[in-house]
Amino acid sequence: MLAKFPALLLIAIGVAGFGWLWRQAQLANAAQDWPSTIGTVERSEVEWRVRRGADNHDQREYRAVVSYRYQVNGQTYSSSAIRIPDIGFGGSQTLAEDLARRYPANASIPVRYNPAKPEQACLETGAHWSVRAGQLLMLLFAAAGAFLLIRS
Repeated sequence: MLAKFPALLLIAIGVAGFGWLWRQAQLANAAQDWPSTIGTVERSEVEWRVRRGADNHDQREYRAVVSYRYQVNGQTYSSSAIRIPDIGFGGSQTLAEDLARRYPANASIPVRYNPAKPEQACLETGAHWSVRAGQLLMLLFAAAGAFLLIRS
């Protein structure tokens, strides 16, 4: 049984990861039909962090951070979700800057919010390509685990 553990772990990670990403993609697509309200951007900037590469060279990664407030039924909410799920840091400073520029501070913007959970909101709807790439990666994990399981 111990020899099968790595294979079972790969399968479990692959299935769990794929399931989570599937749910996130469904939510991102459902957001297209959510009601919208007008919000106000409070903060819009680009953050960066240093990531150590495999060759021990530091590399910067960037992401746009957009914080906004909006109201639903007289209740004020705040969020920083641009998409569902948050696409996080990436290697392109230009893409992060372009995204932050789309939502300048103090601008009025349309905000999509979940009518069942108004605290859940986003500015852009639909599943990002990175979600689909993640799903493919999780399927590869599960397939690798199945292959190892069959071989053992």
